[in-house]
Amino acid sequence: MSDTQKTDLASSPTNGSQGRPRDPEMETRVFHAAMLLYAEGGWQSLTFDAVARTARVGKAALYRRWAGRGELLISALEANWFDVDSIDTGSLKGDLHALAEMLFEKLTGPYGNTNFFLQADARKFEDVRRATNQYRNRLVREAMTIVHRGVSRDELPLYINPNLVMDVIVGAISNHISTTPEEKMDLMVAEAPQYLDQLVAMVMAGQSK
Repeated sequence: MSDTQKTDLASSPTNGSQGRPRDPEMETRVFHAAMLLYAEGGWQSLTFDAVARTARVGKAALYRRWAGRGELLISALEANWFDVDSIDTGSLKGDLHALAEMLFEKLTGPYGNTNFFLQADARKFEDVRRATNQYRNRLVREAMTIVHRGVSRDELPLYINPNLVMDVIVGAISNHISTTPEEKMDLMVAEAPQYLDQLVAMVMAGQSK
């Protein structure tokens, strides 16, 4: 066999030393599985066994990429949960509306219970608190940036409390969803555009100079 033939054989994807080809959709399935499991039962439901089974991947593949459940949870959140940093419409009203829409969509979607478990688990489990602390703080900073931009554009007075603005938006939507009976959820979702318009308009009017 010539040197060229040996080189071609060694680089062939069928060569046993190469292993199985990388699955480009594996991370997407893993993150989706991790979010579903966490939204269904929190930290105690998020095991590598359950993720591997749900995502149809080998458990060894998970351990090669994530050292533990905390790292996997953060990766899944960054891929499938809130992306507040992407919001910048050029106006405070537009930013608040985009944030409200994102929050409503996430809380009524398949991962809707994630926030509930993140808050509860951070109090109960040191591993969750340590793993998610930086992520949660970053979301808060990104949300505060929306308000600070509004102040810098003179859309809000200097004395405004950014936390209050976010509390009204987040609290109203969270309460609206959590207190709606199951049989009225479809109607609530259908009426969401009008509700969010009214909510943002109320916040803007209440914070005007």
